[in-house]
Amino acid sequence: MTYTLITGASSGIGKAIAYECAKRGMNLILVSLPNQDLELVAKDISGSYGVETVFFETDLTRLDAPQELFNYTQHEGLDVDVLVNNAGVAGASYFKEATIDYIDERILLNIRAVVVLTRLYLPLLLTHRKSYILNVSSLAAFFYIPYKSLYSASKAFVKNFSRALSGELTNKGISISVLFPNGVKTNNITTERIDAHGKVGHWAQDNVNKVAAIAIEGMLKEKFYIIPGIANHFLLFLRLILPVRIQQWLISREFEKEAKATCKTEQI
Repeated sequence: MTYTLITGASSGIGKAIAYECAKRGMNLILVSLPNQDLELVAKDISGSYGVETVFFETDLTRLDAPQELFNYTQHEGLDVDVLVNNAGVAGASYFKEATIDYIDERILLNIRAVVVLTRLYLPLLLTHRKSYILNVSSLAAFFYIPYKSLYSASKAFVKNFSRALSGELTNKGISISVLFPNGVKTNNITTERIDAHGKVGHWAQDNVNKVAAIAIEGMLKEKFYIIPGIANHFLLFLRLILPVRIQQWLISREFEKEAKATCKTEQI
């Protein structure tokens, strides 16, 4: 029996991906922070779709957490053939006011946890005739976003790390895909963030269930770039034709709205 491991699975895109995988008969290992009702999600998925569903609560910003998760799945004999690195944290802030804790959280979760979990599970994934890694980045990975400088840079890291690693794994039976969603309304914080952009935010937002379906379909088809939504493709087209100076002016003006409206941690 094999399992799909999904981090950040208690809400948002991660939760939607969990349900999408369960619809396809995939057994699940769900991972999230403690006290996020993860057990309820696991029980609902298992009861609704008849798949084996295991849950593990941990804070992946702790340096030893990825190893603890890996040790747990190994001890329990849970054979992982799909790894979904979804857990991440967004946020908008004035960088000069960002606390060290704010900075560390984004580096440790958005970058380090992705890298370490991939390294730990890679040897196991390579034992399968076919296996998959799906890393959740963001459309922000393609832009240089003031007031979200650390977030956009961390998601660009996920993109570049995934592309480089895929080169090492050519013809090894493992496929790496990267998902690039835009904003999705999944809780009060993400709703506030999207609403701060007014009509632009509502036009560009993604539906979380559609994103999950597109993500898993793209992963199974071994697509590297998975970009949901016509609006997202249009924004990437503008990126190609607009001078960087104009892009930066437009982006800075737009995301200052978010910084003023929120200036708080956002969980994706």
